[in-house]
Amino acid sequence: MKKLKNKVFCVIFFLLTLFTFMVFITSTTKTYMERKNTISDMLTKIPRTIENSEKKEEKKDPDFIPTMRTPDQDPRRIYLDFTIYTIVLDEEGNYKEVINHTNNDELDEETIEKIANNIIHNHKSDFYVGNLYTSKYAYTFTKGNTLIIMDNTELNKVLVNQLLSNIFLLLICEIVIFIIAYFLTKWIITPVKNSFEKQKIFVADASHELKTPLSVMIASADAYFNDKNDKWVKNMKNESERMIQLVTELLDLAKTEEEQDIMMEQNNLSDIIEGSILTFESLFYDNKLKLKYDIEPNIEMLCNENLIIELMSILIDNAIKHCEEKGKVIVDLYKKNKQIILEVKNTGLPIRKEDEEKIFERFYKVDTSRNRNSNNYGLGLAIAKNIVTKHGGEIKAHSSDGYTTFKVTWNQK
Repeated sequence: MKKLKNKVFCVIFFLLTLFTFMVFITSTTKTYMERKNTISDMLTKIPRTIENSEKKEEKKDPDFIPTMRTPDQDPRRIYLDFTIYTIVLDEEGNYKEVINHTNNDELDEETIEKIANNIIHNHKSDFYVGNLYTSKYAYTFTKGNTLIIMDNTELNKVLVNQLLSNIFLLLICEIVIFIIAYFLTKWIITPVKNSFEKQKIFVADASHELKTPLSVMIASADAYFNDKNDKWVKNMKNESERMIQLVTELLDLAKTEEEQDIMMEQNNLSDIIEGSILTFESLFYDNKLKLKYDIEPNIEMLCNENLIIELMSILIDNAIKHCEEKGKVIVDLYKKNKQIILEVKNTGLPIRKEDEEKIFERFYKVDTSRNRNSNNYGLGLAIAKNIVTKHGGEIKAHSSDGYTTFKVTWNQK
């Protein structure tokens, strides 16, 4: 069970973590690519802006010479969110002069020259954006022998801070995911754990019930070989019959717990119930018990006739076994509010409130002393509940006014 719990936890944690990482990576990549595409577009548009601006100047003045402009004079104010340097190169491609930049806190020309020369001497392509987390400058060489440099220092800081914030948020999410995975695992495992515990109890109880008659049979066989008394043979016969009954009930329980669908037909439930009751009349007489039944005629229901007969056999047998001496058993079948209701009542000791649901569990006995002479293994009501459930119904038990009532309810469609 512990291994299963760990596996379920790991699967849930992994899936939620994978989803969170995908969201994190997608969001971070999207933001990064948007910034990079913006810089790339700007580096592509700036040269055209310069060329168009200078052509206009040349038309006005044939002797036009590019000079340093202030941001207020420059038509390229749309780029003032970035620090951009426009460098004029000589015929050999070396630094000549800086004719424009958009940084209000102007760097001295010597610093700009160093930046430009570093790019000029080390560049491998005419257009470069680079890694925005590490590259301080993006640049492009234009046809007009001009170098456009974009300073990404501030953008580096913004992106790095954003990345660190996202990583911190991711760590918080992982803590939340751990907590969610823990409680989800607990929620998923609980029914499995309960089923596993019930299965362990079932195996232990079944082993106990089988072990006792086997021990009696072996002891009786040994005793018979010693004194050849027929009573030991009778003991073995009785215990063999008890084992057959237990094995039969176990097989019946297994059949009713199978997931496969059962064959059902539209049957007259009233006739099936009444016929089942009549087969027990002699048993009521032998036990000096009163039987009273009230069956509403012609109640039709989609059901498996054999299983309904078995259900009635279990409920009536249970009522007889737990009925007080010279007591009464009442069976009612009727329709009420689009429901078919079957009630089997008997006088006798009441069922305790805390046992009303437990009595339908396998091998559960209200009498903890386990009176073996009753041949009651605590499987009948478990089988009855499975039969009712397979027919889409519900069975409950309660005691009041001197009667113990088993009530079966089927909803009509």
